[in-house]
Amino acid sequence: MTSYDHFLRLLAGIGLVIGGLVLTALVSALIMLMGGMSLTEMMQLNDSGGLGFSAGLTRSLLMAQHIFSFILPGIAFALLYYRKKWLSGMQLNLNPGWSLSLLGIMLLIAAYPLVNLSFLINESIPLPAWAALFEDQAADTLKAILHMPTPWLLILNLILIAILPGIGEELIFRGILQKQLALIMKSPVLAIWIAAFLFSAIHLQFEGFLPRMVLGATLGYLYYWTGNLWVPVIAHAFNNGVQILIIYATDIDITTLDEQSSHQLKAWMLPLSVGLMYITFTAIYKKRHQLEQV
Repeated sequence: MTSYDHFLRLLAGIGLVIGGLVLTALVSALIMLMGGMSLTEMMQLNDSGGLGFSAGLTRSLLMAQHIFSFILPGIAFALLYYRKKWLSGMQLNLNPGWSLSLLGIMLLIAAYPLVNLSFLINESIPLPAWAALFEDQAADTLKAILHMPTPWLLILNLILIAILPGIGEELIFRGILQKQLALIMKSPVLAIWIAAFLFSAIHLQFEGFLPRMVLGATLGYLYYWTGNLWVPVIAHAFNNGVQILIIYATDIDITTLDEQSSHQLKAWMLPLSVGLMYITFTAIYKKRHQLEQV
């Protein structure tokens, strides 16, 4: 296949995501109507920013977003181009096993000091008023759904905030976007960082833009090094899930979690982070080579 063919696939993937966003809007409108909202109230959401939603309604809308904006477009793309071999086409056919999965998680943990450094850099960049408003609205939404007085709500949040995003976002940003960009530009590294940039941008949370981009790039390198999409899916779900568990166990304010961890960063942690990432990378490379020989 030529670069032009992969470019067409990339456009098709983007088109499916746009279609998914439209479908998400329709499904979300239906959910809000079923939740007792009037059409007038829905029309005024631009003014209120969606503030005041109940936790249950917010969770329903979040589930619709993950399913219709990411998971279904990703599967549709796979079925369209890979048909019966869609699992292998998306590099989801191979079991990563415990060792490769744990190595992926270890690489992500090793990268945390670099993520914290990027948060401190991001924190020094002043935000315009409209971006600050986005942050406040996002913080209020998270506070609503992260109130977890029962274990059942903890399990539900792990599904909504860890498992579904881990699957859906990795399907789109690594399985489609990064893969097609790498085949078009013949530069896996450039594709990793472009996909990571877009991965961060789509969240519309500017205070965490740089750290989310670094996390996205780490997941991108995991996909590139392992050739197995399950590895970044598992690492992504782990990263989000650990934060949910910390909040459940400590009742910490979600809006201060990144700030607290970032301000505990010490200079010696950075070379240690790079060293551990290199050691983990060599272990991943060796493990992949072993699996390919089986």
